[in-house]
Amino acid sequence: MRRFLLTSIATFAFALTGLCSVTIAVLPYSVTYRGNIPKKMTEEKIEEGRRLDSENYQTAMIEQLTRMAKKKKYVFLDINVIGQRQIDAMLFKSGIDTLVNSLSNAEIAEILGVTHVLRGSVDQIFIMSDGAAMGVGAIGILTGNGGSTATSSLNIRNALENLETNELTYSQQALRTTKVTRPAARALRSTFRQSSRRMLRRIKKGES
Repeated sequence: MRRFLLTSIATFAFALTGLCSVTIAVLPYSVTYRGNIPKKMTEEKIEEGRRLDSENYQTAMIEQLTRMAKKKKYVFLDINVIGQRQIDAMLFKSGIDTLVNSLSNAEIAEILGVTHVLRGSVDQIFIMSDGAAMGVGAIGILTGNGGSTATSSLNIRNALENLETNELTYSQQALRTTKVTRPAARALRSTFRQSSRRMLRRIKKGES
């Protein structure tokens, strides 16, 4: 049975890579909260916030890469960007019941048949007084609503690895500051745009 499942996933992956010369698996981002975290954010709300941020960052990067790949100068690369749902479905087909972040890039590439794996992390440091921390509610943090002027520092890292050459195609570290109640993914939109542009330039250079 397991042999059949592995054969199925290999066939599916081959079909995917046969259609696209470059396939990028964008993994959920690793998110940490530090600093003077708002007092009203319980452990459950913190975990919920980290999960939502992780998915939002992943989605934002996928959108930017997909948009950039449609430009004329990159069309010849036939880029396909896959995200968490597609990854989960393919892992399920392969009979692997595990969190994708627990797998190495090489394991992910072998299972999914992708050429590149993108991992990212965001370290959010809350910068606010004790009074502000008491006044910013969990709902405001998670929804982006609220009137607080408290800020947070966002330290983002992106790393794209080419698994066909086992080389790091692109890496980036950037620091941004935003209001605590502003959705962090929106604050990092320009960073994702810049990062995706540079990634595709490096991929294009490697293919030429």
